[in-house]
Amino acid sequence: SMSNEPGKPAPVSKRHVRGQGDFGRVVIQHLVHMSVDMQSSGLPFEDSKNKWSGLTGFMYGLPALATPLWWEKFLWLLQAILSVLADYTYVNDMHVVHGIDRIFATYNTIRIILLVASTLPLWTVVFALIPLSFYYKGALAKRNKSVEAWIVCHMWWHITGGILCAAFTYIVRYVYHAGDPSYS
Repeated sequence: SMSNEPGKPAPVSKRHVRGQGDFGRVVIQHLVHMSVDMQSSGLPFEDSKNKWSGLTGFMYGLPALATPLWWEKFLWLLQAILSVLADYTYVNDMHVVHGIDRIFATYNTIRIILLVASTLPLWTVVFALIPLSFYYKGALAKRNKSVEAWIVCHMWWHITGGILCAAFTYIVRYVYHAGDPSYS
């Protein structure tokens, strides 16, 4: 970056020194809501119940249709149920389902990224940025107290995440492992 005087470095803002930019704040907020503040929805809105941001959580059941593995079917169906409970049924209430949903969502996100990265060409992991960007923008909308923006972003987090997880689960389980008799 440029400074006002030749030979002197440009000043660095306190925000960057402390590492508390938007991304860092979103990560810290997510970790807090997975642990010490588990029962909180984390939403600053009085009434957040919306069918689009809540019921689209069922999209995380799609990967259950794309795997032959019973335990993976169970994980995705449980994720879909937890998502709807947290984002629709109990969205306006303090309830432990919020933290459990975040823990499962984080686990499933990391698990599918690692599955894709260890099976398919590494560049395919870049597709994870699509739903993750909606999650990130939704977190910023919460901080800016924009319920409309949060609803749209959270809805698209569910839709794009569910579809991509289903597509990559299918590709890994049925295309990559096709014809492998040891795989079940």
